Amino acid sequence: MALFGGPKKDDERGLRPGFRDLKWGDPPKKEMSVLDDTGEDRFCLLPNDDLTVNGAPVDRIIYKFWQGRLAEVLVEIPAATADAVFKALVQEWGKPHRPNAFIEDYFWQNKKQGVEATSAAFSKNPGTKAATLVVTSRYIQAKRMIVPVPAAPPASPPKP
Repeated sequence: MALFGGPKKDDERGLRPGFRDLKWGDPPKKEMSVLDDTGEDRFCLLPNDDLTVNGAPVDRIIYKFWQGRLAEVLVEIPAATADAVFKALVQEWGKPHRPNAFIEDYFWQNKKQGVEATSAAFSKNPGTKAATLVVTSRYIQAKRMIVPVPAAPPASPPKP
């Protein structure tokens, strides 16, 4: 299965908004289990998730929701399939940007604006050769930067 669905035509290639059948801003699916909840952020797993990228096994896919909306997806990739996953990403999304030839960090960004703006980062650990893929909503990421973090309530004055 391709990362965002079935086989792509040449004019359908590139980084798509969202991840598989989820779009940025979607609420968690009812069947998702919560891995962690910090109030603003909820990290979820999807039982029976397809833990492959173009047939290459991955360890885990974590869906991050900010204020109840899909904002980011983290894919943990074992060393044994990291190269196959990377090759599949290049085939689907095109050639990535690699800012440093000595570090295996690769970046993609679509040309969309607003709610469809998406970026992805593939990073290979130099020691273990395992990798991570982070696909992010640039729109939600930007919105998160301008929304004030709720302040803790003021401490009560000591009673006399």
